[in-house]
Amino acid sequence: MNLLNKEHHPFLAFITFIAIIRLALAPFVGLGVDEAHYVLYAFHLDLSYFDHPPLVGWIQYIFISLFGNEEFGSRVAAIMIGFFTSLFLYKLIYDIEQKSKEAFLAVVALHASFLFNALFLMLMPDTLLFLLILPLIFTVIKLEKENSLYQWILLGALLGLAGLSKYTAVLFVIPIVLYFITKKRYELFYTPKIIPAIVVAFIIISPVIIWNMQNHWSSFLYQSDHVVGENGMNLKAFLNSIGAQFGAYNPFLFPVAFYGLYKALTNKNSTLYLSGLFGLVLILFFSYASLYKTALPHWSALFYMLFIPIGSYYILQTSKQKYFKFAITFGLIISAIAYAELGFKIIPLPDYQSLHRDIYGWDTVMKKANGQITDTKKQALGVTNWTLASRALYYNKDYNASVYLIDDRKDQFDIWEKTSPIGKDLIMINTHFFKKDIASFMQCDTVIPLLEFDIVLNKNKVNTIKLTKCKNFQGLR
Repeated sequence: MNLLNKEHHPFLAFITFIAIIRLALAPFVGLGVDEAHYVLYAFHLDLSYFDHPPLVGWIQYIFISLFGNEEFGSRVAAIMIGFFTSLFLYKLIYDIEQKSKEAFLAVVALHASFLFNALFLMLMPDTLLFLLILPLIFTVIKLEKENSLYQWILLGALLGLAGLSKYTAVLFVIPIVLYFITKKRYELFYTPKIIPAIVVAFIIISPVIIWNMQNHWSSFLYQSDHVVGENGMNLKAFLNSIGAQFGAYNPFLFPVAFYGLYKALTNKNSTLYLSGLFGLVLILFFSYASLYKTALPHWSALFYMLFIPIGSYYILQTSKQKYFKFAITFGLIISAIAYAELGFKIIPLPDYQSLHRDIYGWDTVMKKANGQITDTKKQALGVTNWTLASRALYYNKDYNASVYLIDDRKDQFDIWEKTSPIGKDLIMINTHFFKKDIASFMQCDTVIPLLEFDIVLNKNKVNTIKLTKCKNFQGLR
């Protein structure tokens, strides 16, 4: 496929336009909960981290070193990944029957799926896997044909990078094995060329293994509990998970993805069939996990990233073209409105129901909180929830006061805290959405209310902040 050919120009113009829009929007949107957390990885470079492998932090470090550690620099990598992922998907679809229009519309469908307009703006571990999964699929197909040492080493490198991105990448091995079995390529399991691939993969993921050896395997234990951490099945959690995916990926494109999975699994095209095996393993795993614990919608993003475009291509071969055009038109309009609102903040919403409640006003919060600090050796700032800690630490980067997460949950913040808050006077930050009764939660000599203020947008309250001093903090009650 030569992208310089005229038939590909509309597709290239579209993804370039979308990337420019995201770059223009990036500086004007505050960092979200998880997004800020992964930017903090870049501020604390390490071999790995308590909750995720390190690649997302290493990538962020490179890009914020080049573009600055403000919101813009934190988002360039995700926007670039969105651009190149679109290229890979276009190639996947175009290679089916060399239909450029259908391949273009299939990629448009991806960008009409709501959550991807966030994931291609905010760098997450899942975003890194978007960039890796299709080269991985293409490599397996080439390896089956060539069985060359180069392809084996490339496969090992891609699997290693996936493992360095997110722990669930271990699932990628299963569809590859199933593919070789169903293709009756049994000799590929015992070829000597597999050994260098394994060595390369383990070398790449060795930082994760070393870090866990040094930290009592805490990351592996946390993830095993985080994904499936309940003792019994929970139908409500399963239904909530399905409902979240239904809304997050565009209700009208949600069924298109499962149609795409069906078409891929029953396809004679080897690349599509292998993609179908990947999708089947991923959706079965996360469906199983959601039987025990509500699965966040972005956990299954890889599945929808692959099969919304594939399903879209095959829908275009049927009589359901009107349905498909409505689905992408609906998705693009809603996504455009959401982007306009993020950039211009023009829609007035009732108090505490703003779309911006997690991403707006934290620069003001930390400025006012630091205004209560007179001695950074004896005083510090505190929050009682990890989601607050991610924003508080990021937006505190230009101040000297320390920020502590005060809770009984073991997490990454405990590792980052090099000194103890015991004995300090803590200025505690409570929000409308995360409140703690400081006097009953913490041991303090005295608890003194300091300041209460609203974060206001379009004359409506986005959040309400209460600052409270805990004198001589001595631990939790």
